[in-house]
This record gives sequence, C-alpha cells and structure tokens, in this order.
Amino acid sequence: MAESRAQLGEKPVYSVSTRIIFFVFLSTFLTALVVSWISIHSIHGHLRRQLETGFPAVLQRRVSQLDAWLEAGRDALEQQAQSRHLTTALDPRKVEPRRLAARLQEILNASPHFSGLALLGDDGQLRASAGDIDATALGDGGTGTALLGVQSSTLGPLALARAPLARHAAGPGPTLVAVFSSAGLRNQLWIEPDESPGQILLVNAAGSPLLPGWDEALPSAHSELPGSRLLQIGGDQLVEYTSAEGQHMLGSVEQLTTLDWLVVVAAPFEQVFAPVLSVVTRIFLCDLAIILLFSFLAYKITGAIMQPIEALSEAAARISQGDVEHEIPTPRSNDEIGLLTRTFNDMMRKLRLSQQEIEQDKRRLTEQNEELQRANEVLAQLSITDGLTKLHNHRYFQDHLTREIKRLRRTGEPLSMILVDLDDFKALNDRFGHAAGDEVLMGIAALMNDSVRGSDLLARYGGEEFIIVTPNTNLAGAVAVAEKIRMSVEQASQIVDDSMRPVKVTISLGVAEYDGDRRRFFQAADRALYRAKAEGKNCVIAADAAE
Repeated sequence: MAESRAQLGEKPVYSVSTRIIFFVFLSTFLTALVVSWISIHSIHGHLRRQLETGFPAVLQRRVSQLDAWLEAGRDALEQQAQSRHLTTALDPRKVEPRRLAARLQEILNASPHFSGLALLGDDGQLRASAGDIDATALGDGGTGTALLGVQSSTLGPLALARAPLARHAAGPGPTLVAVFSSAGLRNQLWIEPDESPGQILLVNAAGSPLLPGWDEALPSAHSELPGSRLLQIGGDQLVEYTSAEGQHMLGSVEQLTTLDWLVVVAAPFEQVFAPVLSVVTRIFLCDLAIILLFSFLAYKITGAIMQPIEALSEAAARISQGDVEHEIPTPRSNDEIGLLTRTFNDMMRKLRLSQQEIEQDKRRLTEQNEELQRANEVLAQLSITDGLTKLHNHRYFQDHLTREIKRLRRTGEPLSMILVDLDDFKALNDRFGHAAGDEVLMGIAALMNDSVRGSDLLARYGGEEFIIVTPNTNLAGAVAVAEKIRMSVEQASQIVDDSMRPVKVTISLGVAEYDGDRRRFFQAADRALYRAKAEGKNCVIAADAAE
C-alpha cells in the first residue's frame, strides 16, 4: 500500500491534477493581471487628466480672487488718501501727531485688508503709524498709486499699497502706506479639502514661502520650489518635480498681476494618487480572492475527476505487486470512469478466483512434494542405517571415511580407526539362540554409542563387528577411547531371555592411525583386532607402526 502510493507520488509536479490546477491558476493570474493593469492605467490616466485641469483651475480662481482682493485694498487706500481728514495731516498747527495716529488706527480697524498703516511726509520720513509697521520696509516717497512686495527685517515678506494724499496728487508729497494682512492673504488662498488635494503657497520667484507659518501645512514642499521652471512651462499645466528633500511632487504655478509673487499649488505624489493606491489595493485583494476561488474550484473539480483515476492507478500498481484483494469503491456516476471502475472490479474478482484456484493447486502440489521429500528422507536414512542396531551401516561408513580422508589431507590433522568384535558371539547364539544374539548386539551398540564422543562415527561393519572413526585423534587418543568402550561393555550385563538372567559379554578392539594409505589403514586395524583375539580377547591392541 505504502509502496504503491510512493510510486504514484514520485513526481507529483507532473501529475495531471497538478497541471490542471497550475493551468487554471496561471490563466486566472494572467487574466487578473491584465485586467488590473488596464484598470489601474485607466484610473491613473483619468485622475491625472482631472489633476491637469483641476490644479490650474483652482490656481486661476485663487489668483483672480487674490488679485481682486489686493485691488480692492488698494482702492480702499486711495479713498482714504482722498479723505479730508488727512489733507492737513502734515500741518502741526491743525492736527496733532497723536490724533493723526488715532485716526490711522480707526481706518485700520475698519479695513479688512490691512494690518498696518503709515503716513510718510514729503521727505519720506514716518510721521504717524498704526498696527504692524516696519519703517525700513515702507519704500521710497515717490508719487502715484503702487502695489509692491518687500522684505521686512522684522516682519518678513510684506505686501504694500502706496497712495499719495489728495492735495499733493500733482507732485511729490505725503504718502499713505498700507501693509496688507497676512491673515487676509491666507483667507484668499485657502482651499477646501474636497476642492483640491494640494496646498496653495504664496512664494517669491526663488520659491521661498512668503507667509509666516504657511510652510508648516506642507513641510516637504516649501524648500526651493521651482517657480521659475514652472513659469517657463506655463501656468495651465501640471508638472512633476522632486523637492529638496527628495520627495516626488506635483504642482502648478501662476504669477499675480498685482505683485511679482507666485501662487503655487503643490502636493506630494503619494497624497494625490492615494485614491489610485486605494483602488490598486482593492483590485489586488479582489484579484487575489478570484485567484484563490478559481484555484479552489479547480482543486475540487480536479479532485472529483482525478480521484477515481488515481484509485484505478493505485489498484493497477497493487496488482503489479501481487495484491489482488483490493477493490475500488464503485462510483455513482455512469460515465466512462464509472464504467471503467466497474469493469476493473469485475476483472479483479475473476483474477482473485483464478488466483485462489492456483493457490489451491499449489498447496496440493506442495503437500505432495513434502510427502515425497519425507519419503525420500526416510529411504535415504534407511539406506545408511543398520536396521537392527540403528547405527550407521557399512555403506555410510565408507562414504564418511572418504570425506574424513579428504579433510585431513587439507588440514593435516590425525585420524584413527577402532575395529570392535564381540568375543564368543557364535557360542552365545548357539546357547541362547539368534534372537538373544540380536538383543545382545542392540545392547552392545547402545553401550558403545553412549561411550563414543560426539565427533566420532560408530557404525556396524557387519555381523558382530563394529567400527569407530575418530577424527582429529592420534593413536594414543584412539586407544584411550577404545579402552573406555571396552570397560563400559565389560561392566555391563545383558538380559537375553525371559529368565532375566544377566549375561556378561566382552569385546576385542584393534586400533590403527591413518598413515596416508586407506587400504593399509584398514588392514592395520584388522591385524590389531586379530592380535587382540589371539592374546585372550577382552583387550585393546594398537597397530604397530612397522606393520
């Protein structure tokens, strides 16, 4: 199960479902990207067109309003200059300076345009003043009505209006000078937030603000505004520029007709195009939602289509691994996939039936092979086992001796042989019968089998003769083994008939060590056994090396 899943999932990037989902995602992403780009580009162009008409329009309205306000102030100043209250202003016999200053204060209080008034004599010297007045910035004593901007050492930039008194209109004489109110200037330049996103500044030709405190409203736009460059381009255009602080700005400029000052509409680019950024954010969120929605739908639809196909692929992988027990859940649909699934399940059921039949035949064949193998093992064991004593027989002894001789030729280890023969076995058979003789043979075989070592081979050579092969044992060691066997037989008693009378049986043993020749090896042991018989039986004789 795990292996089949691993095989199916080796390359998920190249799976059909992954490719479908990726295609839907890529198509949706590209579509959303194109639509977003078109929308943002259109909104940006529309907003810029509005700004290109809106900024200059606002600017023109404020410039016209400010010019009209300045002109109205100048006209009001001329009317006051024609007033008879000021015609005798320079005659100390008629008007005291203190009363003249009081009169100027009354005029100042009644005027919304001015923050200070001053009366200059024929010599240009200050005779009386009211409000904020800086004598160093009052200008020369020339004749004629004038409107000018000057720089005060104490009050900063000032807008001044000069008007000669009536009785001296034909030539140089006393002059009435008015300082326009900064608050009034601000009021004329004020714009509502919904009218324009920018701020209006009153600046000189160098771009420096003229109204004290005005730069606080737009801290990033007051430094070195490019008024001259904007004037060269024209007051009806929207210009992009970079402030001294490196901020991206938008602005438009126009010069007053009454003064040599400039009125600038300026705003940070980010502030102006904040609606575009807001729209971009909303479009991005909408695009992201659409992409996620379509990707999720593609995932669900692809999963519904690919799930039965993956189940078929997994089942095919299981079959390739020999698992035919798996069955795919049958889908409810009757489409091609449903038909393929049902056909596949039918094929699997038939395959399982065939496999069950094959398994049954295989089990029967295995059982028969096992029975035959057990029979062969029994036959093989019988072929190398003596039927009476259950020891190995003469055939097995010959094969074993061949293997031992090959082994010792490789290792050089010693090999010895012990021939055993029961003493007076014929007389025992004649006295007690052959059945009793067979019982004695079985008893003697059991005694010797208990006495030999685990590495030794004990076999029945024939009749009442036995043979023992002792690997890795020299002649002296084999004699010790033979003596142990002889004593165990001598000390034991054999029961040979129903009378339960014990019978003592002895054996004679001949011992020889292998000298490189198989035939001499056996003959030496046989001659040693013969000598044991000749020397009185019940003894162990070792073959001499000279034999």
